Amino acid sequence: MTPLRVYHADWAEVKLPEGHRFPMDKYKATRLALESDASLAGKMEIFASPEAPLDDILAVHEEGYVRRVLDCALTEKETRAIGFPMQHANVVRSLASTGGTLAAMHDVMRDGSPHLAAAQIAGGTHHAFADRGEGFCVFNDQAVAAVKALRCYPERLAGTPTPVLIIDLDVHQGNGTAKIFEDDSRVVTFSAH
Repeated sequence: MTPLRVYHADWAEVKLPEGHRFPMDKYKATRLALESDASLAGKMEIFASPEAPLDDILAVHEEGYVRRVLDCALTEKETRAIGFPMQHANVVRSLASTGGTLAAMHDVMRDGSPHLAAAQIAGGTHHAFADRGEGFCVFNDQAVAAVKALRCYPERLAGTPTPVLIIDLDVHQGNGTAKIFEDDSRVVTFSAH
């Protein structure tokens, strides 16, 4: 049995203000729990997420927004919509979160890959729109991975008019993902919230 490849972005440590409501530590806690679970020995490999290439981010997100994120120059309104301050460490973490999802997608899609599934602990940033972040989501990792898969693996996705299905299970609708793909029939978004 091929071990499941799992990516984590908690190597990019973000310090939020004291009392902040976003539980950033949950990602590291999840990784540590997986690493310490003896029943998973040999069934899972955990890797540090690489940072997503800028070209992949720009294939989904508007350049002006991406530049403001990278330069930590978001407006007060944009920062408030995302829900936490955009400091350098958070930029790196956002790139790593997206990069891990991209790496997981490549692990599954590469020709001859033995992997049927792969995962990103810190993914699922479904509230990020093409032109803005929202709800603790800066870049939409699912959208970036879907667009990259469509570009890099057209032969693997051939034979169906809707080759990508994004299943989103959360308390809230994946509004950013739905908006990004609303006019792209190659991607179906299913949100159960």
